[in-house]
Amino acid sequence: MKHREKKEFQGKNLEEVIGEAEEYFGVSKDELAYRVIKGKTSFFGKERKIFISAWVKDKSEEEELKKFLEYFRRSLSLSGNFNLINAKGDILIVDYQGDDSYIFTENHGELLNDFQYLLNRLFPFIGKRIITDANGYRREREAYLRRLARRIAERVRETGQEELLFPMGPNERRIIHMVVNSMDGVTSKSEEEGYLKRVRITKMRHD
Repeated sequence: MKHREKKEFQGKNLEEVIGEAEEYFGVSKDELAYRVIKGKTSFFGKERKIFISAWVKDKSEEEELKKFLEYFRRSLSLSGNFNLINAKGDILIVDYQGDDSYIFTENHGELLNDFQYLLNRLFPFIGKRIITDANGYRREREAYLRRLARRIAERVRETGQEELLFPMGPNERRIIHMVVNSMDGVTSKSEEEGYLKRVRITKMRHD
């Protein structure tokens, strides 16, 4: 039965391959779950190939996540609620709204990041990358990181002295790299092992 099947699709862009999956399974995009297969997806010059693994959503999968979030909320005696928001592409936002959201956001969002890592490990079958948030913290944090990256990069470009930032998860490192890579004369790279890594910003040498 197709609705119990996982199948790979490939094409020039994400819209094209999702369209193929819709046609194959006979369902709309909203009823599909998929993951981009990074080991196969490639972008070389004008040649673009995107590979995805797609399947029809099982509504019970999201219900299991909701049950877990409610169990988690009660275990920590949280006063607010978790909301699930389907964002662009393969992203599912788990957003906590409550007066006690500081529990997640203190220490630079340490618990929020750990919770995000846990949910992605426990619920890979949902077919979406889970991003956790609490009362808009991610948006404010991203704005701060962008300002920080630009300030540090400008200082490195001016002084020539490289700088090593504090440990960050992959989402926050991506923001730093995007800002630095948009600027002339500086570059960045992640260092150290594990989930949390540090970003080193250096001045580009012109030999």
